[in-house]
Amino acid sequence: MKIRTIAAIAIISILALIPQLCETTSRASESPEHGHGLVGLRPLPRTVADNKANHGGPWAGMPTFDAQTGNYPFVAKELDTVCDWLDGDFTTKRVFFEYYWGLSAAGDDLDPAKNRLIKTIRNWESKGGVVEHILICREYRLVKATNPEAKPGPFMEDTRILFAKDVDDIRAMFRKAHQQGLLQHDNYKLIQMVEHPSFFAEDERVQPILAKMEGIAYECHQFNRHWPLETGWSQPAKVVKGAKWTLAQGKEYIFYYGPIIWKSKQYHDFIERDWLETYWQAGLPKWQPRMHYYLNLFPHDSGRGRPVGPETDPHSILGFTKWLIEEIKFKGAN
Repeated sequence: MKIRTIAAIAIISILALIPQLCETTSRASESPEHGHGLVGLRPLPRTVADNKANHGGPWAGMPTFDAQTGNYPFVAKELDTVCDWLDGDFTTKRVFFEYYWGLSAAGDDLDPAKNRLIKTIRNWESKGGVVEHILICREYRLVKATNPEAKPGPFMEDTRILFAKDVDDIRAMFRKAHQQGLLQHDNYKLIQMVEHPSFFAEDERVQPILAKMEGIAYECHQFNRHWPLETGWSQPAKVVKGAKWTLAQGKEYIFYYGPIIWKSKQYHDFIERDWLETYWQAGLPKWQPRMHYYLNLFPHDSGRGRPVGPETDPHSILGFTKWLIEEIKFKGAN
């Protein structure tokens, strides 16, 4: 009799747990940890017209993306977002771009008809583009020597971070521009492009500003103060801390990777992949719908010698892009 009673109690207990188990399973299937984010590319130089640039060394004679027409069918189909170019083979119409606030009073004019940011959005929307992310910052440190009008943000630890008023003014301008028929939408995703990998996650003064924005973009270069990976500016532990904090706030995080090096004294085969693998092993989220990987692969220093394509060349820029898409979109926890 006692055995039957114990068995009955056990059955009742299990039945009572079933709704909870179902609820837990349902929540797990809806977890934001399932899936993957976007893979984007900043293709430079796009055409020979871009080769007038001299950033990280002269670009004259550099291989261009338009010369690879027809040589990247996989990347053309699977790339999620593209920066500043809708004329290639890419099928996506989702665009992102960098934008620098605080360079001049004229540039920050809040009249939608005069503002450069509004004009940039209008340009892409007029071409059928869908603006996915605006990577915005105050680019004071890099231009202060040549542009006395440039003003830093409120924090000397990372002068790229906007003022709260900047964000409020831009949001109001978006609404006004939409009401005037200049923009298709009354709001757009503002992604704060930062210089320090974790300051924004550590200092409480910054966080009310970031609460007004949709996410963070961190630039990780493979040269100058970022080198070497273990002790440089982009140490994995700091980057991981910043990324995890951002995602925990329900925000989007863009790992803006590049430029990457090519054959030099620091180079070894597939070093660009090895760095990413090191970040993933250190805990940088790989498969999370708000965790995006954008490649900032303009020619800089030794990287200027790397071939653009075809995508069948694993060492080329398009070959690297193909590998990253496969890692994020086809090997992820879907």
